[in-house]
Amino acid sequence: MKILSFKKHSKEELIKRLKKVTLLHSSNTDNPIYVYKNAEIELVTLPVSILIPEQFYQIERVLGKLKDLQEALREKNIDMFNLNGYVSSYVTNESKKIHTLLPVVVEYQREKNGSVIPIILDGCHRISIARSQRLKTAQVIKIAKVDEKYPILGYVNPYGWQDVKLVQTAPDKKDKRFWRFPLEDVYKYYRNFNSAFENVGEPRR
Repeated sequence: MKILSFKKHSKEELIKRLKKVTLLHSSNTDNPIYVYKNAEIELVTLPVSILIPEQFYQIERVLGKLKDLQEALREKNIDMFNLNGYVSSYVTNESKKIHTLLPVVVEYQREKNGSVIPIILDGCHRISIARSQRLKTAQVIKIAKVDEKYPILGYVNPYGWQDVKLVQTAPDKKDKRFWRFPLEDVYKYYRNFNSAFENVGEPRR
């Protein structure tokens, strides 16, 4: 993989845009819900060892693509685990599609036992790569004090990384994580990063 073009953005612009992220079901309505409007958002470096997955699976093909992207970014003197902002409008020799890469997103969420812990909201595959490369730390977007009316979709994986399985395709929705809500309602709480950034990703239904 080769990166043909890209734009680099500051952490200040990153945080400003994150404040404009809406919940998926409200994105194209007259009353969008800006889920991070009043949240505390920081770009910080955290120990990889404390970052806990929510999901129960990783897709082998995605891991391979991200490792290729990591090498392509290195050729542009960009560290995937230390972006100091975000990368937008990047195009590779493998696709004409424009993509955006944000740092790993970590939300501090309240669990069933009342504890508040850092859960990987977006970037589980990347943290898996960091673990495999024995990286001690990673720069992440730390989001805390989100309105508790709008929690993330699932509870933390109670067994941590030992219970994350490598698969070829995503499992059925019911088997992806311990959902907080009935399956028909879960994506109402999905953080639609595409409402504030271009082509970050979308829910794998």
